[in-house]
Amino acid sequence: MNLMNNIYKIFSLLNSAIMVTLLIMAMIFIYQETTIILDWQIMGMNSSSITMSVLIDWMALVFLSTVMLITGSICLFSAYYMKGDTNKTRFMFLLMLFVASMVCLIISPNMVSILLGWDGLGLTSYILVVYYQNESSCNAGMLTILSNRIGDVCILMSIAILSYAGSWNFFCMDGVQYKAIYCLIVVAGMTKSAQIPFSAWLPAAMAAPTPVSALVHSSTLVTAGVYLIVRFFHILENSMFLQILLVISVMTMLMAGWGANFEVDLKKIVALSTLSQLGLMMMILSMGMKNVAFFHMISHAMFKSTLFMSAGVMIHMSNSAQDTRLMGGMGGSSPTLMTMFSIMNLSLLGFPFLSGFFSKDLSLDITISNLYNMFVLALIVIATGMTVSYSLRVIYLAVTNNTNNKSAYSLEDSDSTVITSMLVLFFMGVLMGYLFSWLVVWTPYALVMTPLNKYYILCVMLISGAIVLLALTYKDRMSPGLILTLFLASSSKMWNLPLLSTNSPVKLVLMTGLTSAQLMDKGWLEMYPPKSMFSTISFYSAIIQKTQTTIMISAYLVTFSLLVVFVLLY
Repeated sequence: MNLMNNIYKIFSLLNSAIMVTLLIMAMIFIYQETTIILDWQIMGMNSSSITMSVLIDWMALVFLSTVMLITGSICLFSAYYMKGDTNKTRFMFLLMLFVASMVCLIISPNMVSILLGWDGLGLTSYILVVYYQNESSCNAGMLTILSNRIGDVCILMSIAILSYAGSWNFFCMDGVQYKAIYCLIVVAGMTKSAQIPFSAWLPAAMAAPTPVSALVHSSTLVTAGVYLIVRFFHILENSMFLQILLVISVMTMLMAGWGANFEVDLKKIVALSTLSQLGLMMMILSMGMKNVAFFHMISHAMFKSTLFMSAGVMIHMSNSAQDTRLMGGMGGSSPTLMTMFSIMNLSLLGFPFLSGFFSKDLSLDITISNLYNMFVLALIVIATGMTVSYSLRVIYLAVTNNTNNKSAYSLEDSDSTVITSMLVLFFMGVLMGYLFSWLVVWTPYALVMTPLNKYYILCVMLISGAIVLLALTYKDRMSPGLILTLFLASSSKMWNLPLLSTNSPVKLVLMTGLTSAQLMDKGWLEMYPPKSMFSTISFYSAIIQKTQTTIMISAYLVTFSLLVVFVLLY
């Protein structure tokens, strides 16, 4: 029994030890510029062989160490959050199964082994989303797995097409003869990273427990699509699909940032911020900056997992209320928690010298320097401003003294397990950008920017902060009319994308099935082939029966039968 109570801490220590080992290996591989490809032949028959390939390089090791660090912290956090869970072993087994699928995906240079990790991520994430086994969890899990199945089909079709190329190992390919591979890989990455039109599943998946959201929906599952395109970047580099992905990713940033400014559910605000940052990563990839996209993916994983854990504790302390309008005044009762929450939000918006600043500012500067389409550039600048506005808004709602909570709530951060589990990720969220920029991405980038371009981002951040401050200050003096109420309601629904992703396709399929059943099964197919043939055969059968009732026909039949028997005998 004591072992079951400490199972979270045991797995936390195990993951931490693995993380330290992987981090040391990553530093060695970075400075020696080493890549190891292992081929293990499982079986062979004549000229055919089945091999298992493993790719170990600095990128895989850094990503693995990040996943293990976050997993170790979340295992320790689960000891607090899942304290009342009756089946601790099942939850931990599912979490480790998910991490194993992620490891399989990261170290795989082969499309078939990538499918094992890819499909494992989809299946285990579905089981974790429906962990609470209620109606909302079931709906969210079904939306999640069906959206991810599109990516699974794309990977399967890629395997089928690559079988004609002679190899499923993509690391040795300079290009692919079949251009459909490009489209399938990009669509698969879009489904896992929740780009438009597959964005509805990510906010819906917040029905999962907070430890699951902190691991699955911040740093692992949602970044699997980005990591897949990073690995295939040498093939996709000059394709037209990256230009299409640029437009889609910018629209995803804009939609997620806009929706987060009007959302009131705390976990969904954090989920929409994840969606916005995924759009930023895809945009950086589309601009050709593979290492910068990976840099932002690692730094984002640190502060976003801390944000999810902070949000979970806030919800836990607020008697399971996720509405930000019912929160407030936590700065005095939970100073340590609110300090972490506020600083990680500042890191999210790119506050100078925090983790998000080093990757986000670099990527935006390179984008502004190299992008010449002013319309797309304006959308990027507006989406960046929206990130600032919703981050400041959620800090204001949580930290200020305008409390809406009941006095019976236990608002404190005295649990040492929570503080310990979050401190590691908090310090990494503060320092990761600085360390990564010096230890890994040491190649200098020469940026040539006009005087106006240099102040784009700074001006947008200041203007967005001022607008949010004014809106929150004078919100009580505004009298919302019908048009404003409808506008706010539609703004918090992600441009009605959940409706288009769930109700509309289901209704279309059901109506198509009903029409087909009425016209075909109960109409033409029912009337003409079966009933027409039945009536025709019945009519002629009745005529034959009538003719056979006469004595002459019966005598002829008997004579003919005897003649046949006589011929057969002699």
